[in-house]
Amino acid sequence: MNSCKRIILALATLALSGGLAVASGATAIATPVSPTPAVASADAGAVAPFASKCKVWEKTANRFSGWCDGRGPASYRATITCTSGGEHQGQWRWLGDRRGSTAWCDPGHFRVASKFQFQS
Repeated sequence: MNSCKRIILALATLALSGGLAVASGATAIATPVSPTPAVASADAGAVAPFASKCKVWEKTANRFSGWCDGRGPASYRATITCTSGGEHQGQWRWLGDRRGSTAWCDPGHFRVASKFQFQS
């Protein structure tokens, strides 16, 4: 196998494994694979995957908000799933940022589930 075929085979393997995002034409661009954010229950005092405790401020028919203790740069945000079928996210905040994160449903739709989401 010549070296050109080996390079093409290696690039194809990387693209299939998610290590490359292929642009138009024959150009391939390496992109970092971002980790899937972790999720914790929305219960008051839920323990987050980053060993931080979360405090729920508000959990109503169409709003969910609170904050998570800890230390950045790891981050959290509130997420809410609504009767419309959509999931809405609050603001990303560093762990320990007591300004909190709030997510809400569009008018006329109600909360089905809520949780905190985390990323490092």
